Amino acid sequence: MMAQEIADSTAKRLKEVAYSSLKLGCIGFGGIAGMVATIENEMVVRRKWIDHQHFMDVLSTSYIIPGPNAVEIVMHCGKERGGRPGLIVAGICYILPAMLICLLFGYFYRQYSALPDVQALIFGIRPATTALVIATVIRLSGPTLKRSNTLIVLCLLVFAGSLYGLNEVLLILAAGALNYMVYVSRDKLSFYTGLLFLPYVQQNASGFSSIKLFSIFLKIGAVLYGSGYVLFAYMDESLVRHHHWLTRQQLMDAIAVGQITPGPILSSATFAGYLINGVPGGVLATIGIFLPSFFISFFLHKILSSARKSQRLRIFLDGLSAASVSVIAVVGLHLLTASVETWRGASILAACLALTLFSKKISTVFIILAGSIGGFLLLRL
Repeated sequence: MMAQEIADSTAKRLKEVAYSSLKLGCIGFGGIAGMVATIENEMVVRRKWIDHQHFMDVLSTSYIIPGPNAVEIVMHCGKERGGRPGLIVAGICYILPAMLICLLFGYFYRQYSALPDVQALIFGIRPATTALVIATVIRLSGPTLKRSNTLIVLCLLVFAGSLYGLNEVLLILAAGALNYMVYVSRDKLSFYTGLLFLPYVQQNASGFSSIKLFSIFLKIGAVLYGSGYVLFAYMDESLVRHHHWLTRQQLMDAIAVGQITPGPILSSATFAGYLINGVPGGVLATIGIFLPSFFISFFLHKILSSARKSQRLRIFLDGLSAASVSVIAVVGLHLLTASVETWRGASILAACLALTLFSKKISTVFIILAGSIGGFLLLRL
């Protein structure tokens, strides 16, 4: 009887993980900042599977390891709720919506040599997502920065550096190291800081094969740091200049699809794979580029479990967390300036921000849908 109750409880938790991850995969617009906002609202505020500090630890660590940050955060939350099966279920369910949408776009693109016109529907999504990002920065900055004045200074320095255009990974690592330096200097202790080396991907051979397609995207997924522009550079080198499987225009369209669909921009790989070899190519590219994240997430979970018990590593993570808030704030600032360029965007932003800040029980799905429908109606005025 006890074994049956445990099995039922596990199944229930996995269903919850699947439902939440699918929902997040359908509404994850606005780049990493927008996806972080929806994940934090779902996993921390509504579900309470982890607390704010735990979330910040996962977020900040995800910035300094390769792979899509949002996917790794969702999988970590899935692991906390449903164990190892929860990690796998969370990852698959979060990626699935974007993969299916990109396959559909790939079909239209092949048939009509153009993408469906969805601008009217997605116009209001950016200001709605911006509202979620602003609310998330407000929620996360309080618990993170109240620990010490050092974190506030680091937060301001990283904000200025990120706004200037410095490398985000190096800024976050530097913030963690500096916070640790300040901590140990108070006790007259010495410390040692290692160097971070980023690997470089090399491709060879030019003829097409499914194994080669899979291996290319597997390598990209294993070493990818940074934004969609970095993904563009990797895919341009491998798929356009070296193997000539895609044209430059097709690759640019693939990146565009990754930006207008929900979920991580890595879903551009699905669209590119479809153009290269149909549905099998799209599926293989998706599996290849996301597979390393599953292994990295197991590693991430173990590291964080140990780090959260260590006082010294806790200090380092606090520095990373402060820097992460700044990075999100800079992205939010860019989104804000783009969202208020027209009175329509500014109106949607103000309405969604008010809903987000003053109604904590409101669903993120409702905010995204309200922004989309509001934008569609305002454009018709």
